[in-house]
Amino acid sequence: MSEKIADWLIRQKAIAADERELYAYAVHCLFSLLYPLVFALVIGAFFGMPIEAVAMIMPFIAVRKFSGGYHADSFGKCLCISSIVIVAALQISKYVDNNITFNLIYIVSSILLMIFSPIDSANKRLDNEDRKFCKKVTILIVLVLFIIVELLWIAGYRHYTKYIEVGVILAELLQIVAIFKVKYSRK
Repeated sequence: MSEKIADWLIRQKAIAADERELYAYAVHCLFSLLYPLVFALVIGAFFGMPIEAVAMIMPFIAVRKFSGGYHADSFGKCLCISSIVIVAALQISKYVDNNITFNLIYIVSSILLMIFSPIDSANKRLDNEDRKFCKKVTILIVLVLFIIVELLWIAGYRHYTKYIEVGVILAELLQIVAIFKVKYSRK
C-alpha cells in the first residue's frame, strides 16, 4: 500500500520520481505506527472498551518500538496473534484487580524491560550505537510511563492505570518469548 501511495504522489506531481523510495518508506513507517492503534481501537470499540484499548496499546507501541522482542514471520500471523493478544488482554484485564500482586508484575516487567532492552530481531539488527540508544530510550519511556501511572492513580483514574500497566507487561512478555525462542532454537 505504501508503494501505491508513493506512486500516486508521483502521478499527482507532489513528489519527484527519485523520491519514491523515501516516501514509500515514510508511508510504511506511518502505517506501522498507526496500524496497532487503529486495530486496538476497533477491537476495543467492538468490546465496548475503546479508551481502555488505547490506554493499553499506546504504552505498548512506545515501549515496543525500542525494546524489541518477538516478531511474527508474516503479516497474517502477526494479525492473528495481535488480535488474540489484544482481545485476551482486554478481557482478562476487566477481571483483574489493580492490587499489589498485579502492580508487582508491572514493576518486575518494567525492570526486566530496562535490563533486557533492546532485544535484537532478525528483521532489525542493531549495532552497538543503536543498542545503547534503544536501551536509553526504553528506560526513559518506562520511567515516564511509571510516573504517568502514579499521577493517574493519585488523580483517581485507577481504572485506566491497569491498562497502561498491561501494555508494558505485554511488551515484556514479547521479550521473554523472543529470549526463549532464541534459547531453544540453539538447542
